[in-house]
Amino acid sequence: MADRLKNKVAIVTGGVSGIGKAIAKDFLSEGAKVVITGRREELGNSVAKELGTSDDVIYLKQDVSQEDEWNSVVDATISKFGKFDILVNNAGVGASGKLLTQTSLAEWQNVMDINLTGNFLGIRAALNKMTAGSIVNVSSVLGMMAGMPGVSPYATSKGGTRMLTKAAAIEAIAMNKTIRVNSVHPGFVETALLPPDMKLAMEQQHESIPSFGQGEDVAKAVTYLASDEAKYTTGSELVLDGGAVAGRR
Repeated sequence: MADRLKNKVAIVTGGVSGIGKAIAKDFLSEGAKVVITGRREELGNSVAKELGTSDDVIYLKQDVSQEDEWNSVVDATISKFGKFDILVNNAGVGASGKLLTQTSLAEWQNVMDINLTGNFLGIRAALNKMTAGSIVNVSSVLGMMAGMPGVSPYATSKGGTRMLTKAAAIEAIAMNKTIRVNSVHPGFVETALLPPDMKLAMEQQHESIPSFGQGEDVAKAVTYLASDEAKYTTGSELVLDGGAVAGRR
């Protein structure tokens, strides 16, 4: 399938690696113009060149926790492509493995600043600048269930993203804007955020459905939510976890 996102312009935060890169690649294959953002400038420029030409995809340096950088990214996107229709709030940091009693305030705040406040700033910018379109927030199954010790700040930030998504969806309707806001909740996806010891333990399980998803699995779901095929879907959460939340493990 192609052209599901033709004539649409997307901003994908954290688009220089992992799930974000997979989303950007799938968007481009469906006809979108894409802006990928991230803090690693050299990597970002390299990935943008890998994904396509500057007519279709560009990289912009961004720390999503900084309000002024959101303003710069949105303005630069509109300057380059004339508009933007899709926002994917994907940038995030993972769990430290520390218990709450071992977690400093600075460590807690860093996770909240990037994983939750960054999403708020992006949603606010999109609701102010867009009249129609789609916002997709990348949450986690750990935003629905705190499934293990050592993930409390991460799980809290992802649970906050889940509820922020629903609140924003309702407010978009109240603003009389046709902006849909949804979240995706991946399980364990093979990215740099997955701790090696957890990966090893899960690889030793023998089950019919793979323990780990791939970035492309998440990307296809995000493309659906970003496209007009999902025109009746807002305030929803799409779980992509191989059955973990359903109790398979």
